[in-house]
Amino acid sequence: MIHIVYSFKSQLSNILIVFSLLLSLTAHAQIQATGFLAGQLTDDRNAPIGGVIVFTEDGRFSATADSTGHYQITLPIGKFKVVFSHLGYGKIHQTFTISESKVTNGSVRLTRQGNLLDDITVTGSAMPAELRTIASSISILKSTDPEMKQIQTIDDALNFIPGLSVGRSRGLTTTGTHTSVTLRGTGASNRTLILKDGVPINDAYTGGVSEWNSTATGSISRIEVVRGPGSSIYGSNSMGGTINIVTETPTQSPTLGMDVRYGSMNTFQAGAKAGKVLKNGFGIIAFAEYKKTDGYKYMADSLWKDYFQKPAMELLNVNAKISYQINPNSKLEAIMDYHLQKPVSGTTIIYDDKSTTNNYLLRYTGKNSAFNYSATAYYNNNDRTSTALKWNSKENQFNTPYYVSTVPIDIYGFIGKINKNIKNHSVTVGADIRLTRSVSEKSYGAQGSQNFSGNQNFTSFFINDDVAIGSSINLNAGLRYDNWQNVKGKFFDNMTGKDITIDYAKASSNVVSPKIGLVYRATEQIRFRSQYAMGFKAPNIYYLYNSAPLGSSFRLGNPNLKPERMVYSVDLGADFYVNNNLEISATYYASQYKDFNESVLIPASDVPSYFDPAGLPVRQYINIGKVKLTGLETSLRYKLNPHFTLIGSYFYNKSKILEYQSNPSYEGKEMDSNPHHTTSGGLAYDNPKIINVSLWARHTSKSFGDLENSENLVMDPITVVGLKVSKQIGKFAVTANVLNLLDKLYYGSYTSATSYYYAPRRSVNLGLSYSLK
Repeated sequence: MIHIVYSFKSQLSNILIVFSLLLSLTAHAQIQATGFLAGQLTDDRNAPIGGVIVFTEDGRFSATADSTGHYQITLPIGKFKVVFSHLGYGKIHQTFTISESKVTNGSVRLTRQGNLLDDITVTGSAMPAELRTIASSISILKSTDPEMKQIQTIDDALNFIPGLSVGRSRGLTTTGTHTSVTLRGTGASNRTLILKDGVPINDAYTGGVSEWNSTATGSISRIEVVRGPGSSIYGSNSMGGTINIVTETPTQSPTLGMDVRYGSMNTFQAGAKAGKVLKNGFGIIAFAEYKKTDGYKYMADSLWKDYFQKPAMELLNVNAKISYQINPNSKLEAIMDYHLQKPVSGTTIIYDDKSTTNNYLLRYTGKNSAFNYSATAYYNNNDRTSTALKWNSKENQFNTPYYVSTVPIDIYGFIGKINKNIKNHSVTVGADIRLTRSVSEKSYGAQGSQNFSGNQNFTSFFINDDVAIGSSINLNAGLRYDNWQNVKGKFFDNMTGKDITIDYAKASSNVVSPKIGLVYRATEQIRFRSQYAMGFKAPNIYYLYNSAPLGSSFRLGNPNLKPERMVYSVDLGADFYVNNNLEISATYYASQYKDFNESVLIPASDVPSYFDPAGLPVRQYINIGKVKLTGLETSLRYKLNPHFTLIGSYFYNKSKILEYQSNPSYEGKEMDSNPHHTTSGGLAYDNPKIINVSLWARHTSKSFGDLENSENLVMDPITVVGLKVSKQIGKFAVTANVLNLLDKLYYGSYTSATSYYYAPRRSVNLGLSYSLK
């Protein structure tokens, strides 16, 4: 009992001692000296950031920044580790020393967490700009993205971008400009402008891009796709949109890589790259890629004759880039690009072709206290030769000469820009000069020859202003003036036994292309954008002056073609981003065109007497009238966890012919090759320690094969699935690709019951790659 009472008294004594200490500490805290931590929180552009939570690392003291980014916390004197936290900026830790009765400067500049809006676009604006400030609908693919892994050609990656369609009717054997790349259902590849490192590579002959197949996939750093007209910056061809292929540049760390693949249809592909920045300011990087395939039987057995040959293709691209950093503010860059294509294809006539392209570019960029500036000079040369041989049924071989043709194309260009920041304006003025020469010489042996040639020249000036209005609104305004001229147009034909020479009259016009766009960032994660723009495309030499058999019809040139005009294009879009995990984008667009250029059937009686269509149906490109396109582009990219990424897109497109001058019965019909619905996406698992696997799918709804909307020329809906697998073993990787995994049989193109191509069936390729990085 005594022990219990003593124990109780002892515990009570301890409790009283602890209680006394607590009272003493509390009294001391009440009289302890304090100071203040205060400041303003801003972003990389010096714009205030509201809603930032500021707290000490121990969690005892906190405050929240107001709408102007200001905050204040009362703290005891001493050192404190302080955390600044915001959903769009992550967490930043800094240490401050608090002095008695003084205000410690706690102003901090926060850096946004990386998402797509932080990217710099070099295509969507006259000068490089943050994507968050640009009103255009833009997709950017980087070399590290799942879509860019293990691609055979560029369009393997682009197939999953909303609003973009790539037509490759015979797979890798599709020749040159027969690969169609279209944006927003505009129906022809020459209505999409293709840039390589900022320079147009659409040729002056048909307006297509001959080196689309052969470009070294390992040389690509990123691809920027700008949907909607870009004529206010780039002029002709950019009615549906602009695609810029940006190649790698030399870096301080050495670049070294190799890639070898082999697969179905005896397809072989090999590539290599190497480069580095040297100590004296010079840097060099070079790429080479070779592709070869034997092709396949691309027609049904009932149409494929025993003597038909499967197509074959050889492709080579060698590219070198040299840079010299003159000083911290100026840089000189030279690019040399060589392409070789050697396709052999045909049915009753075999076409043995060869196409070589040489592109040269010299660019100087710099800045001083007043201006940013750049000057780019380039020269592109393309030489195409073709030997056509008819089938000799008596000797069972292709040895009957049909014709030999040569098509040299030369393009000279200069683009100069000066940019100045004036308060909240970023103003760019520039000039763009492009001089082109195209010649086509076709000899039919003893029968005679047929030649045509012409020059197409552009002189252009433009001004763009990107205006920051407060911290959340940006206005993009642009205006471009283009003067285009077709001059020195000539035609010669002696196929009928008489020399026929035509000197075509000069054709020219002046075009003004405006653009205005508005971006509103409601939060750091949500932005809304709208844009109004106009565009145009000048007619190309081929459609003006060429008159000759082509496939199953006779094509009659039309020197009276007018430029196609986009009367208006309106975009309304929204983007939602959460850190690096979720990106959602949607854009509604409506556009109207006039003087749309389309190939239509015309009466044989309209053909001049000095041409002989040889009983073939006659087609001619004419300005048909007005066309309206409306649609919706949506995309999603969601990082489920560090290893899984979900990618999806949906594209809805509706076309309507509003006015068809030569045949009003077409009015109300749809454009050909224009499916209403396209859905695509993929699921990628990326874990270098285990395996990288991605599954891809693309579905397109039905579409019409001609402007007549003939029910017997309907392209059926199709779903195509692909699989990519790779396993990293040190610096090496073993790869496997399966295209058309489900082995679907579908049309790559379909113009009639006796003239259509099947797309490739299932194909597999295996590879081995090495990368120093």
